[in-house]
Formats: sequence, structure tokens, C-alpha cells
Amino acid sequence: MNRRIIKKASFWGGLMAAVFFASCTKNDYTSYCPTWYGFTYETGNYPNYVQGVLRNVVLHPGDSIHITAHQKERGHQIHSTDYVWTICYDVLDTKNNDDPSDDEKVHMTKEYRQHTNYDGYVNGSDDPVGHLLLPDDALPTGSTPDTIKFVAYYKYSATGIQIDNGSIVDNTSYNGRITPQSGAVGGGAAGYFYFNVE
Repeated sequence: MNRRIIKKASFWGGLMAAVFFASCTKNDYTSYCPTWYGFTYETGNYPNYVQGVLRNVVLHPGDSIHITAHQKERGHQIHSTDYVWTICYDVLDTKNNDDPSDDEKVHMTKEYRQHTNYDGYVNGSDDPVGHLLLPDDALPTGSTPDTIKFVAYYKYSATGIQIDNGSIVDNTSYNGRITPQSGAVGGGAAGYFYFNVE
């Protein structure tokens, strides 16, 4: 009788340990931000440039550009998420319309913000897409390329852990570089996409 009880106890004890182990490994209660591949893009006004992945991206004044930041590994236990896309370009500052020689080249930025709940919405963890417009008065690029800056901010739902850099450059498929950062209560990423205005 005692042997039967011991066998049953051993069986149920082993089963409970297996269930406990499986539940511990299945439920990850730590937070971490995504890692990234880089960017791809599409332009709205010039079909020849759609879905370009070349290093030398050419835009024209008035072009709309749609940039996707591609995640390598998605983040985990994230709630509040903000993405900021900033397009940088040069224009002429027309101080005196009577004398165009007084015009100066000035550097301008235009910012686009997006807010979402990463874990809470069905599409919250999708790869972020920025829809930006290069103004009609943008000047041709000088000696250094113009830029689009991408910044992500994540507020964690649980305790954050440090992640590997995850900054991967694969120039056959992606442009630019995106570098993640992760701390105890939040994380983020910053990346740059370069283009030339013609």
C-alpha cells in the first residue's frame, strides 16, 4: 500500500514539476525593445523609384516618401510607444524679395509623430511606417546627404532587460542603421536614412 502511494506521489510530483517548468519557460515577464534590420522605402510621385533598396536614394522636391523600419525581433511587454520621424532638407530663406542675392540657404526639419500601444493593439507591434513629404522648395543636396531620422520610445509593462545591439546592416535589402537601447523602465531606438535631392 505504501509503495502504491509513493508511486502515485512521485508521478503527480513529477507531473506538477513539469507543468511548473513549462509555465515558467512559456511566460516571459520581462520587457525588452525590438532589434532592427534597417529601412526600406517607397516614393509616391516617381514610380521608377518605388521600393528602392539602393544606397543612393534620390528624391525630387514635392516627393512623398513612405519609410518602413523593419524589426528583426519584436519587443515584449511594452505598452506606450512613440515614433518620431524627422525629415531634414535645405531651402532658401527669402529675406528680401527685391534682392535675391540676399537669400540664404537654411536647414529645415519637419517632424511627424505617431503614438500607439505596442502590446495592446492588434497592429501595435507592426513595423512602423513613416509617411513624409519633401516640400516643393527643397534645394538640391550639397556635399553631404540629407537625412530622415527615426526615433522610437518604449515604456515597459514589466522590468526591462538589456538587449544586444541588434544593429544589422544588410545593404542588399535594407538602408541605414537602427540602434536599440534598453533600460529598466523603458527602451528605444535611433536610426538614420540618407537621401539626395535632385
